[in-house]
Amino acid sequence: MTGQAHSTDRSPRFDHHVGFISAPGGFDCSPQEFLRVAPQRTGVIQRVLSIQGYDQSLPLEARARSFHLIEEAVMALAFSRCQVVGQVGSNWVHCTGTTPDQIEELCGDLGERANLTFLMAGHCIVMALRDMGARKITISNGYYRPEWSFGINRYLEQAGFDICYRGNMIDQGIYPDIDALAESERVTFWDYPVSDATSSLLAAHRAAPAADAIVVTGAGIRTLDCIDAVETMTGKPIVASDVSLYWAMLRALGAKPQGRNFGSLIRSLR
Repeated sequence: MTGQAHSTDRSPRFDHHVGFISAPGGFDCSPQEFLRVAPQRTGVIQRVLSIQGYDQSLPLEARARSFHLIEEAVMALAFSRCQVVGQVGSNWVHCTGTTPDQIEELCGDLGERANLTFLMAGHCIVMALRDMGARKITISNGYYRPEWSFGINRYLEQAGFDICYRGNMIDQGIYPDIDALAESERVTFWDYPVSDATSSLLAAHRAAPAADAIVVTGAGIRTLDCIDAVETMTGKPIVASDVSLYWAMLRALGAKPQGRNFGSLIRSLR
C-alpha cells in the first residue's frame, strides 16, 4: 500500500484572524465586506448575538438589555484565536448611557482580559475623526430613528466634535416616512442600496460644505462601493460606520489594505 506524502508544513492557514460580533435581525455582511479590504491570508469568523425576539427597529432599551452578551461573544471569539474583534452597530456604544471615555475603558479592559483588541463600531468613528484631526462634522444619520440619532450625535458631541448638520434620510427627502424606511429594511435585510448611501452623503455635504468630514452612522449604510466617488465629488473625507471599523481593525492588526478605491481613511494605512 502506497501512502500519500505527508506535509511538514504546520504554519497556520491565515496570517490574521479576525472576528465580528453582530446583532440578529438583519444579514450583516461585514465579514465579506472586510475581506474586500483586508490583505490576502486574512481569516474571518462571525458571532451573531443570541437574542430571542430581537428586532433591529426596537428602541435602544432592547440593546441595553442585551449589552452584557457582548462580553460573552468576545471571549468566545478569543477562544477561537481571534486577534482582533469588531462589534458591528454604531448605537451600541451609547445605548446604556455610556460616554466615549467609558467605552474606551470598557474596550481596553475587555480586550486585555481576552488578550486581543476589541473595537466597537460607534467608537471607531470617534477614533477615525480624531486620527485625521477633524473638528467640525456633518452627519448623515441614514435610516436612524430619532432616538438612535440623538444618542449617537450626543456621543459624538461628548467626544468633542462640533456638529454642523445632522439628518436622516427622511429629513433629506430620500424617503417620505418611517414606513418607507421599514419597507426597505424588510426587503434588503437592513442593507440599503448604494444609491441611498450616495444620496445621503451628498445631502449631508450640501447642508454643511465647510465641515472637515462627512460622518455616516449605521452599519446598514454600506459605503465601500461609493466612498471614493463621493470623496472625489465633495473633496471631503468620509468616516462611515463600516469603513471606520475596518480601518481600526486593520490598524490594530498592523495590516495594509488591498485595493485603493475604498476612501482616504483606508488609504491612510498603506
